[in-house]
Amino acid sequence: MTLYAHFPSKDDLIVAYLERANRQFWAWLDGASAAVDDPKRKLLAMFDAVGKLANSPQCLGCTFQGTAAEFPDPKHPGHRVALAHKQAVRARFRALAEQAGLREPEDLADQLLLLMDGAWVAARMFGPDNPGGQVAAAARALIQARDGTTRGR
Repeated sequence: MTLYAHFPSKDDLIVAYLERANRQFWAWLDGASAAVDDPKRKLLAMFDAVGKLANSPQCLGCTFQGTAAEFPDPKHPGHRVALAHKQAVRARFRALAEQAGLREPEDLADQLLLLMDGAWVAARMFGPDNPGGQVAAAARALIQARDGTTRGR
């Protein structure tokens, strides 16, 4: 009953939890790249952090993926918050790719989002020391392939 004194419904509790998880995610991701000014290097720093977290015992996968799987109806409040989170991550990757002058920034953002989500799935499936540790190398290869300043494309 105490929970319902603070949250009118289970859905409201789910949304509050996801909003808190979203704030924590952005604090973590922004912190991982805060010391870097160059947008390309910022993306790389983010994926170094993803690989490190995905291989840590603390990582149990992605809260937002779990919520979308648990509540597949796109109208469910939890699903909407989870989707908004993923759209924001994708938009951040796209903005950084554009700022870095990388080719096809929207496609790259989609691919980077898939890499990140794959790392979270690997963490959930395998536990620590999983294939998600390779996410930084995969991100580097994708970013390098889109970098117009790189020789030998």
